This record gives sequence, C-alpha cells and structure tokens, in this order.
Amino acid sequence: MIKDLIKLADNLDMSGYTEESEIIDSLLPYIKKYLEDDGFKASDKGEHNEDYMFEYQLDSISEKASKIKKILQSGHPLEDWVETYIAQADLMMDNIYDKLSSGSYNDENLPCGCRGSCCCE
Repeated sequence: MIKDLIKLADNLDMSGYTEESEIIDSLLPYIKKYLEDDGFKASDKGEHNEDYMFEYQLDSISEKASKIKKILQSGHPLEDWVETYIAQADLMMDNIYDKLSSGSYNDENLPCGCRGSCCCE
C-alpha cells in the first residue's frame, strides 16, 4: 500500500500536480504509523520499517534512466531543457554518492562523533 502511494505521488509530481504529490508525501509517515499501530508491519509486506521510500525512489530513478537512455538512443531529438535536467540529475546523484561514500555515513563515524562503537551515555 505504501509503495502504491509513493508511486501515485511520483506520477502526480511528474504530471505537474506537485501540490497534490506533496500532500501524499507528507501523509505517508502518518499512514505508515497508523498501519503499524493497527498490527500491520511494513516488513511483513516486503517493505522497510525505516527509510522505506529511498529504495523505491532509487529503483524508480534507475528504471526511468534506462528507459530515457533507450528513447534517446533510438534517435529521439533531445531538447535543450532535457539535456539541462539530465545534467542536474547527474550532479545531484554525484553529490549524494560523494556524501555517502566519504565515510561520514559509514559505521566508523557515528552521529555522536564516536568512531567504531559508541562510548557516549
């Protein structure tokens, strides 16, 4: 159910209904909590309890990038704005990758500043 709502929000956003998409996105944590309080566990349905949106979104990005690549390889003309958006998306993905691979998100560097295992109380 959560994945279906995420997909709906993404489709609304791509269709220009950004306000409606944002409403659905803002409701997702509450829907997830309600379902869990009602005995539904997201992990029972193959979804993650924490950060459940990022996997779907990364899969969606990958799938759409492959489809766009095939369309462009088939000789479809590329408008200037499309090239700009692709460059911006690439830059954003580079920034995310650089941040995650820099070590600030690995197990050695914890949010509290400890390295390895936490020594805070």
